[in-house]
Amino acid sequence: MSGEHGGSDEATVGPSVGSNLADVLDDGGRRAGLTGWLESIVVDIPSAWRRRIGGGAVAGIGAILASVPLYHFYRHTASVDALLGDALPLVFGFVLLGTGAWLGWLGDDDMAPLVAAFWVTVGSLVTTGVALYFLSLHAAHGHVVESPWFLVYDMSATGAVAGLLISRYDVRSRRRHRRLSQRERQLRAVFEGTLDALVITDDEGQYVAANPAAAELFGLSQAELVGKRMDDFARETTDADDRWETVLDEGEARGEFELVSAAGERRTVAFAATANVLPGRHLSALRDVTAQVEHERELGRERARVEFLNRLLRHNVLNGMNLVLAKLDALEPVVADERRDDLTVARDRSEEIVDLVQTARRLATDVSAGGTERTIDVRDPLTDAVEDVRSTYAEATVDCDLPDDAVWVRADGMLETVFDHLLTNAVEHNDAPVRVAVAVTVDAETVTVTVADDGDGIPPERRSQLFEEGEFTHTRDWGGFGLSIVHALVQEYDGRVWSTPNEPSGTVFHVELDRVHGPRSTDGYGREYGEE
Repeated sequence: MSGEHGGSDEATVGPSVGSNLADVLDDGGRRAGLTGWLESIVVDIPSAWRRRIGGGAVAGIGAILASVPLYHFYRHTASVDALLGDALPLVFGFVLLGTGAWLGWLGDDDMAPLVAAFWVTVGSLVTTGVALYFLSLHAAHGHVVESPWFLVYDMSATGAVAGLLISRYDVRSRRRHRRLSQRERQLRAVFEGTLDALVITDDEGQYVAANPAAAELFGLSQAELVGKRMDDFARETTDADDRWETVLDEGEARGEFELVSAAGERRTVAFAATANVLPGRHLSALRDVTAQVEHERELGRERARVEFLNRLLRHNVLNGMNLVLAKLDALEPVVADERRDDLTVARDRSEEIVDLVQTARRLATDVSAGGTERTIDVRDPLTDAVEDVRSTYAEATVDCDLPDDAVWVRADGMLETVFDHLLTNAVEHNDAPVRVAVAVTVDAETVTVTVADDGDGIPPERRSQLFEEGEFTHTRDWGGFGLSIVHALVQEYDGRVWSTPNEPSGTVFHVELDRVHGPRSTDGYGREYGEE
């Protein structure tokens, strides 16, 4: 099929079938310019000497050509006719002299001077030979030619400059060939070394080249894979044919299909195909996504189980606890005074269980909603949490210092739960009246929220155990679930949480989150934060 495209440069990019990219990009028939053979002859000559020899030869020929009219001016009286007759060869001589000097001492291409010297010499010799041939014909027929040697000189000068122009084309061709060869070497390195499977097909859909990753994916050697077609491995051949037609018609295609390897193993493969990366050659990148697809299916099953747990908590546990609270309220008027403390403890514990169940429901909702990246303005959940604590614990003083501008962090709507637990912990575990100070520190890459109270503080041995667990296990035999939930949520946001002693008394909790520069999506409920 390569012969249909014509042209010497394209004729070598559509070769016969081979097992690797070197066969497809075989440049054995492509020469580096008109004098590609010259480099192999002078390969042992140092680069500096190549420039000197080539530049010196061009400059020498130019000096010889320029010296003739200059000698003529010196020996004969200068006239307008003499000046006009010798001006062009003189200019040619100086052009060659200057070009040779530049090639030999200022140029950065070590082969260009030799190529120029070759073509200038050839041009000068050929035109000199032609001139002598025609002079001999005239002499044989008895014709008299006036100033024959000046005619030979003019022809030789013209041929030398013509050779210089040809060398310019030759050097450009060599540079284009060099750049193309570098690209091909880079492409070969990527093709052979990439971890993704890459195959090149012809217009009929047959593989003409494959890299090692493709051979591993299909379960065949590279040589065995060449000549095969996609429908030899696809379960649905009709779909494979349709996809191939789409690639040819639209120039590219992406998707997934189920591949059956030579050993009979079924794999889910994602592909990206691009048509005519070379004339009549089409590139396809294949990636085995079987594990990823199975992982997504497992995540779907896990979300279904979490959703079931969510419904169980809502319909059974939460409704049951609400009924318990209602019964406790009904019993309050008839409970004896000496048992009212027991009633208060039962109500408080029941309310804690309701709060814990609601937090678990929110966590389950966040998991079942998916794991897409979300962002939120940290001021919104922090403000809501502060207002909730102020309204619930009127005896506590909560000071909140927030930035004037939006501060976006990588988190979701569950961030309010983090702040709510920290604020509630600061108020409930200290004797009234307690003062809590909330502050936000914004750095280039992170945002840190601090919650500081002036209570009794946490003993050092317990403070070191607060956030040491890597997972949500809550193996401590003291304290509630609140700080464990805080730790688990902050870890989900790839953040950090820790505590330090406050001065002169109390505890400071620090929550560090990654800063982002603007909103990116929705919160854990699939909606913008604050939307009803």
